[in-house]
Amino acid sequence: MYHPERLYKQADSKGPTIIGDVFIHPTACVAPSAVLGPNVSIGQDVTIGYGVRVRESIVLGSCVLQDHCCILYSIIAWNSTIGPWSRVEGTPNDPDPNKQFSKIEQDSLFQDGKLHPSITVIGNNVSIPGEVVVLNAVVLPHKELGSSSKNQIIL
Repeated sequence: MYHPERLYKQADSKGPTIIGDVFIHPTACVAPSAVLGPNVSIGQDVTIGYGVRVRESIVLGSCVLQDHCCILYSIIAWNSTIGPWSRVEGTPNDPDPNKQFSKIEQDSLFQDGKLHPSITVIGNNVSIPGEVVVLNAVVLPHKELGSSSKNQIIL
């Protein structure tokens, strides 16, 4: 089902820049210089700082996205914190839109002992410090990352 009345409407130029379909929960606090969309969902009590970019992602309740972080093709679970100037990025793995019955072809989850590039999933209550890059990773709940990671499952 599609409910366009639930999507955020740009009322004035003082709010964040919205591109495409974006849902922002009424209790979320979004800085006016943030850029959201397309295809973004922002949950309850989320705080989004200045200069943040969120695209093709889901940010669940009570998360904090600090200034100038970038979230692309990712799911950020409840109560997580993304530090300033950090980048959380997945790789889009969509079927070919030009083929009528296309589907995602993937043989296995791993290749050469590393996770296949896919979306990034950040678990519940994860803390990512400033200036860290998390690329194509799955981070399980209740973790504090200390460095960048790529194509990993962080237990």
